Parts: sequence; structure tokens; C-alpha cells
Amino acid sequence: MSEFGKFIEMSRNQKGLSKSELARRLSITPQYMADIEKGRMIPSEEKIEKLVKTLELNEKEAFKLADKLPLRVLADAKQNYYKHGS
Repeated sequence: MSEFGKFIEMSRNQKGLSKSELARRLSITPQYMADIEKGRMIPSEEKIEKLVKTLELNEKEAFKLADKLPLRVLADAKQNYYKHGS
């Protein structure tokens, strides 16, 4: 199980949600939800953002545990890199 998966499972349990209910709220299958929690799948940025909103998670912690960066962060970093580079 991945750190991200454990984090999601723990957060889901703290909210008193079943895997099926959380999957329904995210518009994914219960099997896909199980795969996320077991660390077999890392969801897309969009799904991570929905998890953050639904489970009221810390966005930075969620993305860090998923080993991803939101595209807006990458775009900002790229813009700053080229602005200050030479």
C-alpha cells in the first residue's frame, strides 16, 4: 500500500464514508477507489483535487504523497524559471 493510498483510506474512514460512497462522489468505480487505496493506481490531477475537496484534505500534502504537482504549479515554475534564467 502506498503512502498516498493509506492517507486516502484513513481520511475516508475519518469522514465515515464507504469506498462505494466516495467512489460515487468522485464519479469512479468502487474498484478504482480500492486500487487507489491499495496503491495500485495514482489518480489524475483532477481526481486528486476532487479527493482534496471531498475529504477536506491538505492539497499540498495530498499531491506530495501522490508524487505529483498540479499543472498550475508546474506552469508557474516554468514561467519563473524562464523569467529569471540566463
